[in-house]
Amino acid sequence: MNRTQIEAIFIENGLSSLYKAYEYPLYLHGLIDHNEFTQQLDSFLSWYDFPDSHLPFDTFLYHYRIFSHMLKQKEWADFVGF
Repeated sequence: MNRTQIEAIFIENGLSSLYKAYEYPLYLHGLIDHNEFTQQLDSFLSWYDFPDSHLPFDTFLYHYRIFSHMLKQKEWADFVGF
């Protein structure tokens, strides 16, 4: 996914101001280059509520990593039959 597609996901979720604030940190952390991130981003943004447009990037990243870990655990549980 490229930056314009990621920006579109933020805009579709009403978070264009967050994308503007996080565009460089997302690139700097290398998240944009990971397929896992780009596949989970839309779900993450639709499930989480970000009422404050001045949310620190570290807080955003922390919540994204929790969300990503939960998805991995669910996939593993589905795989082994729990």
